[in-house]
Parts: sequence; C-alpha cells; structure tokens
Amino acid sequence: MPDISPIFTFFAKKFHPMARFNSFLDNINLTEITDFFREKGCTCHYKKDDIFIQQGTVARYAALVVSGYFKLATTNTTGDEAVVNFAFPGEIITDFHCSLYGEPSEMSVIAGADSDILKVPLKEFVGMLSSNLLSEYRSLFKMVLLRHLNIYRKTPEQRYIELCDLYPDIVKTVALKDIASYLLISPNHLSRIRRKLAAKIKE
Repeated sequence: MPDISPIFTFFAKKFHPMARFNSFLDNINLTEITDFFREKGCTCHYKKDDIFIQQGTVARYAALVVSGYFKLATTNTTGDEAVVNFAFPGEIITDFHCSLYGEPSEMSVIAGADSDILKVPLKEFVGMLSSNLLSEYRSLFKMVLLRHLNIYRKTPEQRYIELCDLYPDIVKTVALKDIASYLLISPNHLSRIRRKLAAKIKE
C-alpha cells in the first residue's frame, strides 16, 4: 500500500485544524464542552485585529467565542493574508492539532471584530475531552479532503451561496475582502457574484 501520510500532511497544513474540529463538534452534544468553558474559562475581550494565536507559535490556550468573531488566516510566502475559516459565537478557537504535538501553528487566529471569549489553558481543555472524542478527531481529515475537492467541484458562486446558507449574517459581520479570501477569489469577483445573485432575486 502506498504511503498516504504526505497527503494528510498537506491537507492538515492547508486547512486549519479548528475549522475541522468545529465542524466535527456540530455532530455531538456540546453541553459538556460549553459548560466546561463557562465554569473554568476566564472572560477576555479582544479588540478588532487583536491576535489570539500568532502563526509560527505554539498555542497555549483554547477559548469559546462568546461575541464577535475570529478569522483563521495564514500568511503566504509573499506576505499576503489568506482567510481559511471563521469562528463565530459558540465555536472554539485554538490550534488543536498542532498543539497536541507541540508544533508551531500554521495559522493565526485574529479577532475580526471586537469580541469576547472564555479562555482556558489548552492542556485543561484537552484533558477534559474524552478519549473517544480524540480518536474521532482523525475522521476530520475526510472533511478536509471534501472541502479541498469542493474547490474544484463547485463554482465560487456555489461556494458563496453555501457559505451564506451556513452563516446567514456573515455579510453583515465579516469584511467582504475576508470572505473573498476564504472563497479563494478576488474581491472584484465576489462583487460580481453578489450583483448577479441580487439581480436574480429582483427577477
């Protein structure tokens, strides 16, 4: 059997682990996890553009987003920022995968607006997770693969519609340039898509 570990390494670096982790949490009972953050967490306020995790450092904390939102972004070799995902109220921010192995984060986690979080040391958060949940984390690589394939299978317009279906208020809270970056298109391309969809609604 061929060694497929390099493939998983590629996807793990291309798409942020907490995006996958939050997607997985959608399928389980979050009561235990949210109760843990409310009981143990320290309330912290982040102003827009404040950094929760800096790319290249090892994460020390995990947090539950209470208000506002965070963007998960990476900086490429030319110094440009690429938005990989978002974390909204009720979702968790950290660098779960890299921190489990003591590796520097491949992403920065940045407040996209004035935001409040409940923060706990990452070791405490990992310690409260069941062994079953940690083992299931491996299944998230399948989600990563599907997202990567969707870049090729679906048009930017289809991906934009799906994003709006998932987060109906996203265009009210997230900068359009960040949405465009997430969709891997230019802001001008996104503007054309939005005008096209608006015209369809008027028909």
